[in-house]
Amino acid sequence: MILNKYIPDLISTLGGTGHVAKYLNIKPSAISNWKKLSKIPKNKHEPLLKLSKHLNINIEQFLISKKLTNTKFNVLLIICGGIAAYKSLEIIRLIKNTEIDLDIVMTKSAQQFITPLLVTSLNGKKCYTDLFSVEDESKMNHIHLARKPDVILISPATANIMAKLACGIADDLASTILLASFSKIILAPSMNPIMWNNLATKENYEKLLGRGVQFIEPESGDMACGESGTGRLAEPKLIFNTLISHLNKTAYLTNDHLRNISIIVTAGPTIENIDPVRFVSNKSSGKQGFAIASELAKRGALVTLITGPVSIPLPNVNKIIHIISAQEMFEKTMSELPATVIICAAAVADWKLIPDFKNLLQTNLTNKIKKSKNPLMFKAIENPDIISSVAQSKKRPKLVVGFAAETENIIAYAKEKLISKKIDLVIANDVSKDKVFGKNTNKVFLIDKNSCEEWAEQDKNTIAFKLADKINNILSIKI
Repeated sequence: MILNKYIPDLISTLGGTGHVAKYLNIKPSAISNWKKLSKIPKNKHEPLLKLSKHLNINIEQFLISKKLTNTKFNVLLIICGGIAAYKSLEIIRLIKNTEIDLDIVMTKSAQQFITPLLVTSLNGKKCYTDLFSVEDESKMNHIHLARKPDVILISPATANIMAKLACGIADDLASTILLASFSKIILAPSMNPIMWNNLATKENYEKLLGRGVQFIEPESGDMACGESGTGRLAEPKLIFNTLISHLNKTAYLTNDHLRNISIIVTAGPTIENIDPVRFVSNKSSGKQGFAIASELAKRGALVTLITGPVSIPLPNVNKIIHIISAQEMFEKTMSELPATVIICAAAVADWKLIPDFKNLLQTNLTNKIKKSKNPLMFKAIENPDIISSVAQSKKRPKLVVGFAAETENIIAYAKEKLISKKIDLVIANDVSKDKVFGKNTNKVFLIDKNSCEEWAEQDKNTIAFKLADKINNILSIKI
């Protein structure tokens, strides 16, 4: 986590050479040597992290801010119409605390809720509102604004802007910029719950996802219109963190320590057929596993993704294997060994259910089970334990990472899994009350034999990024 390039700034942030030396019980000259050599001894990393926590300083955010300071990023914020437009003011304030160069476009509808003058005052530069402004278009500013940003953030994003973007409509400044841009686009939708769940909006959502547009999902709760449901704009802090996460990735992806490392990732649910019509499965969407596979591939790893049936866009990885059942996932996973790393993020069914008719098991699943007056019973047959088999295989990867989806005693059960299955790292999360499945955010605990790290709720892509960093650090020691 500690980047040697920023040692002088880090020591200064932690209180200066004298304060850090006193806390670590070492001579100030030792820290002066760190600065000269651009290297901190490994045995001092953990004490420095403890000092940062004691001072309530987030080293990760410090490193992000330093990297963003030294890497000039351009962001375009498009504010659309809706009562949530006022929240964009907080997003502007958060961005202005960084060195990001921010441009802002407001739609005509947005100007019914907040004024361009207010936005201009906050950002300290012109707010763009009109496609047909003589002043702006003499400089072809709609093209400049389309090509300049590294990221275009639309917050709040209305159903209208989603429809325009999905259909390629360009009838105002905002939609023209979006159609003329090569930049990464992030949408934070906000609208009435019925509008969000409307089939047309859902189709536009799926279409945009397939084109690589990223969404910061709306939240559930009471709406300004008096109705309740999913449609509230995500909190500004979450939107800001998602933006920073993306820029952070862009800044740090020069790190190619994972290049040509072979990694297997399992993701999604498995399906256990009962008959040709019915099956047993789970709520896994595959989003976290896909995010992990995508992040590792971006860093140069040779990623094989083994996935159950999902309805989300496939990531760009070296190899994708589609499976249905747990037995298929087991066979395909074992056949892909050896590999340097395996990450078992799939939600694999623990059992398959075999119909039991008067103690006669129906193993022929070609015919539909018909209703009967007699009670229908099932015999549960345990599926193969994929991660345990991999961990005890002669072709065991150097690093075996598992997931523990729990509803209670999260950390205790995860540690038990770590030991009993002989794996190196467990990512545990609370899946009770639909907290994770299908969502774009996740809150996890990262557990190994020596420690337990709690990661605050954040975008699943950010979880994937941080996990890739962790894997890179571990492999640098193991390999």
